[in-house]
Amino acid sequence: MTEKNTSPQTGFEKIIDFFNTNLEINRPIAIAEVVERTGFSWSFVKKTLSRIKEDYDGFHFEKSGSTWIIWKDRNHIIKKLEETCSRFLDENDDNC
Repeated sequence: MTEKNTSPQTGFEKIIDFFNTNLEINRPIAIAEVVERTGFSWSFVKKTLSRIKEDYDGFHFEKSGSTWIIWKDRNHIIKKLEETCSRFLDENDDNC
């Protein structure tokens, strides 16, 4: 038998995994629900969500009234790419 050699996930990785496996597309949830379902503190979750918002695509995090809400707009949130083909497009090119 072969065993997979996997290292324990960090809290950040666990939250990313939570969003990718448990959040439905375009269905917002409150930070309080994330805290309850992951067992992390509210401050850790909010800090992590701010980091995800800056560095990942497909993820939304904003305040609605007195509640912070989170949702994703694709199956999996992904790390933003710095080098993409769009950098070659000429903004003045009307043929695109």
